[in-house]
Amino acid sequence: MKDIRLRDLPTFIHSTNHDDVMFNFCMEATDKVDKASAVVFLTFDVLEKDVMDALSSMLIPPLDAIGPIQLLLNQIPEDSLSPIGHSLWKEETECLQWLNSKAPNSVVYVNFGSVAVMTPQHLMEFGGGLANSKFHFFWVIRPDLVVGESAYLSPEFVGKRRKEA
Repeated sequence: MKDIRLRDLPTFIHSTNHDDVMFNFCMEATDKVDKASAVVFLTFDVLEKDVMDALSSMLIPPLDAIGPIQLLLNQIPEDSLSPIGHSLWKEETECLQWLNSKAPNSVVYVNFGSVAVMTPQHLMEFGGGLANSKFHFFWVIRPDLVVGESAYLSPEFVGKRRKEA
């Protein structure tokens, strides 16, 4: 990935703890990749084309991007995931009306996925950067995004952004 720093990656990638479960899982998967008939990534080509092209040139098995998974949810048989569910959070459809009111290609989408965590200060700094960008943005914030506490943006920040929307 262009311009990525080690500190931008999840902690298990640069772990010095050889007992780290995720580190060992990744090492085991990496050791076996040359025996695989394909490697599947949870992404989509348009989002990470450069990364997928670079990995394709380094790996012997073909690569397949399977995202975005949300588009596949209506393909899942009705009860197959009922014991665990396909989402940890309630789907909020109000955002679709807001998104539909914006011009195409005019909204910045921000989502840190399910692995990233940050400090409250980083959350506020990132939010300030988005606000100062003067672009419309759609920011998905998991409840557990902030280390040790709930993700919280001040009412002033939220209120200001809603007025500008």
